[in-house]
Amino acid sequence: MKMQKQDAVCIIPLPWKGDRYRHKLHSICSRICSFPPSLAKYFILNYSNEGDIVFDPFSGKGTLPLEALLNNRIGWGNDVSPEAYILTKAKVDKIIPKIFFQYLKKLKSQMGFIKSTEDVDPKVKVFYHDSTLKQIIELKELLKNKKSKYAIFTKAIILGILHGSSSYSLSLRCSHSYSMSPGYVKKYAEKNGLEKPIRDVIDCIKNKSLNCLKEGVPSFCGKAFNYDSRNIKIDSDSVDLIVTSPPYFAIQTYAYDNWLRHWFLGYDYKDVNRLLVNTNSEEKYGQFMLDSMKEMYRVLKEGSKCFIVIGDVKKKTSKGDVVINTAEFLIKYVKEAGFTFERIIIDKIPQGRKVFNSALCSAGISTERILVLEK
Repeated sequence: MKMQKQDAVCIIPLPWKGDRYRHKLHSICSRICSFPPSLAKYFILNYSNEGDIVFDPFSGKGTLPLEALLNNRIGWGNDVSPEAYILTKAKVDKIIPKIFFQYLKKLKSQMGFIKSTEDVDPKVKVFYHDSTLKQIIELKELLKNKKSKYAIFTKAIILGILHGSSSYSLSLRCSHSYSMSPGYVKKYAEKNGLEKPIRDVIDCIKNKSLNCLKEGVPSFCGKAFNYDSRNIKIDSDSVDLIVTSPPYFAIQTYAYDNWLRHWFLGYDYKDVNRLLVNTNSEEKYGQFMLDSMKEMYRVLKEGSKCFIVIGDVKKKTSKGDVVINTAEFLIKYVKEAGFTFERIIIDKIPQGRKVFNSALCSAGISTERILVLEK
C-alpha cells in the first residue's frame, strides 16, 4: 500500500516498524547511524518496480543497495568514506562462496611472515594480543591494493570483526559499531580484568562469513561508487528511486568513529576526515546538502521519488543545547535543488536505537524525519 499525499508534516503508522527480518548479509559489519533494512525494503517495494535502479548516495554499510538486490532491483550505492565503500561493494558484488573459501585458504598459506609488532602504532596494540595482531598485519599487507571481489569481501568481513564482543571478534571486548578510544579501552580492560583474545584470524573470518552467507547471495550484481556526494560520476536521469540518510548535522565524527577500520585499510582517519563534511556551521551544512541534492536531482528520472532520512539534533551553543529540526531546515534548499517537496514523515526512535555522541545530551536522537521529494 502506497502512502497517499498528505499534509506537509505528518505522523502516520509506519509499516516497516513491525518487520524485524534481516537477511544475514546485512550483518557483515555494524556501523552507527544506519537505517534498518525494513525501512529500505518498504520504500523499495512501494516506489520502484523489479529491474529498476535504486540508489543511495550516502550508502554507509550498504543497506539500501543490498536490500534492492534482494528484492529484484538493481542496487547502487555511493560513499566517499573508504570503509563504507568497501562494505557497500562487498554486498553488491555477487560472490560464489566456494571460490571465496578457496581464496581464504590461499591467503592462509601466504601468512606467517610477520615476526614482530614492534613498529605498530601503540594505540592499535591496545586492542590485540600480539599473536592476533601479527595475523591482522599480515592480512593488511596481503590485501593492500587488492580489488577483486573476493579481496573486497574479505576486507569487509575483517572490518566487521576487527573489534567487538562476539566469539570471532579479534579485539578486547568493546563496541562492534564504532572504533573506541584506546585510552578508554585500556582503562576498562585493566579495571575489569579483561584479557586480549588469541585468535586464528582466518578461522574467525571463515566463521563470520559462514553466518553471513547462510541465506545465500543476491542473484545478480549492483554497483558501488566512491565519489563525493556533490560530484557523483553517473549518468543523468539514470536512477528510478533514491533512499538515503546523509551525515547528520553537527553531531557525528564519522572518520574517528571508524579510525581502527581506516587503519586496517591503510588510511589515517585524519586524512579521511578531510573528505567528509563534519560541521557545526548551518551555512556550510546547508550548502553541502544543496550541492548533494542537486546531484540527486540530476541522476534521478523525471517523476521519481527521493526519500531523505535525517534526524533532529542538539547543537551545543554558548547558551546551551539548541534542538535543530534538520528536515525543516533543509526544506528551503529543496526547491533550489529542483525538487518538489511533498511532505515529512516523522519517525520516533525507541530508546534502544537512539544515536549517542559527545555532541548530544544523554537523551540521544529521539526523532528522525523523512523528507519526501519528487523530481
